Amino acid sequence: MFIFKCEGFNQEQATIQVTSLLWTESGEVTFSATDDNFACLLLTQCKSDSGGFFNLLAGCKPLLVEQWLEYLEEKQLIKKVSLEQVDYKETEYPLKLAFDDEHASTLLDMLYKIGNFNRLQVSRYLKNRNNITYLSTKYDKTDLQRYQQLGKAINFILRLKK
Repeated sequence: MFIFKCEGFNQEQATIQVTSLLWTESGEVTFSATDDNFACLLLTQCKSDSGGFFNLLAGCKPLLVEQWLEYLEEKQLIKKVSLEQVDYKETEYPLKLAFDDEHASTLLDMLYKIGNFNRLQVSRYLKNRNNITYLSTKYDKTDLQRYQQLGKAINFILRLKK
């Protein structure tokens, strides 16, 4: 996750958060500003060296946001830009991510598709995951490993929601 903090010359503040693991990977953008004019400055005619013009709020690459904000700073249209990178392994990542039920549901659906699971299979596994005898007779070793990985992913998603 990339969190850009911007400051204007009249104490205006803005935060642009891009939820992405890599500089070159597009991610969801969250934006907040304390001043309407400052927000308009940051969101109007966004351009970068490598990508040309882009729509910041539609979701974009952190690299493009950085290039745009550096341009504004060089032209002295904004006072200061700082960047905080939060690695997904850090303990405060879930708090900064602000993960909600809709995000969790979407992520779970993606995991089900990737692992070729359906909701009934997942429900059955979750219901019996503490019954090792049942699991060992119901699933072969490969399937059991797949379900255990899914269980770990679900627990991780639940941790993100907290």
